[in-house]
Amino acid sequence: VRLVGSEMCIRDRTEIAEFYVDHFFQNQGIGAALMEYAKQEHRADHLWVLEKNERAIRFYEAHGFSLSGQRRLEAGTTEYVIKMLAIE
Repeated sequence: VRLVGSEMCIRDRTEIAEFYVDHFFQNQGIGAALMEYAKQEHRADHLWVLEKNERAIRFYEAHGFSLSGQRRLEAGTTEYVIKMLAIE
């Protein structure tokens, strides 16, 4: 799904693989609308987020996701990603 200044990709039917809203368009409800669309239309139930991206983690928590405790090294980088699961 693409809206001006944003992008979202669903992988394997339920994983939010990419989620991005350009900073010029943040705090306008676009991210919330995309997240609701992913959860309602695609039954998105998990995602991976950079461990150091505290702002994104707070956003996902505010939209019904919680930390799973799973962590892995992001391929080709020295960064860790953590898995978040939708709260039922």
